[in-house]
Amino acid sequence: MKKTIITIIACTFILFSCASNKLMAPESEGEKLAILYADALKKTKKKDYVDAAIIFEDIERQYPYTSWASKSQLMAGFCYLRSNMHDESINVIERYLALNPGSNEIDYANYLKSLNYFNQISDAQRDQSLTLAALKSFKEVVSRFPDSDYAKDSKEKIKIINDRLASKELYIAREYQKDHQWVSAIARYNYIIENFSQTKFAPESLHRLVEIYLSLGLIDEAKKYAATLGYNYPSSYWYKASYKLINENTKTT
Repeated sequence: MKKTIITIIACTFILFSCASNKLMAPESEGEKLAILYADALKKTKKKDYVDAAIIFEDIERQYPYTSWASKSQLMAGFCYLRSNMHDESINVIERYLALNPGSNEIDYANYLKSLNYFNQISDAQRDQSLTLAALKSFKEVVSRFPDSDYAKDSKEKIKIINDRLASKELYIAREYQKDHQWVSAIARYNYIIENFSQTKFAPESLHRLVEIYLSLGLIDEAKKYAATLGYNYPSSYWYKASYKLINENTKTT
């Protein structure tokens, strides 16, 4: 009997030792990855975007051939975007696009790339290279993914970009007009009319052409642009201003 009790105690000690060893076992790679990703998501929710992006990129480096890697790339791109670290964001997104051409998230990746360009657009008096890059990128989203969740917002962003580009052209055209560089001014105003007719700058461009042709004594040309202005933008302030000018110049001739 005593021998049996000793045997049971010995077995219990062995089992307890085994259980203790099991609790101290290291986490699996999958568990580590899930913990890292969850930690990065937690930081994202707290708006600790830079720290989150660093963890997401660590996941990509440590687990390059997993589905977690591509998810982490997109999340890193998003976090860098929210931190205004646009070069870093674009680099991550470009890497994602190169490695995952058939991804179901490809529309979102292109949209994120477009937003990076859009958020860097400066005022109308400065270089517009990033504006043009944003326009091209958003147009690609609309043309390639017309039914995606991001096409509608891309179209709205394109309208804003066109306004900025037209504003830039108008600024330059006015400067030419002030300096009496008529040919250059006329070319710029016509460019706005042809390429940005849906913007608020097209009616003013027509009016400025009326001004120029009147100053050159070309009444018929001025009337032609005023007629175009009246036909397309009948309620515009610039329509009334143009016809007032024409009436004044006609009376004096």
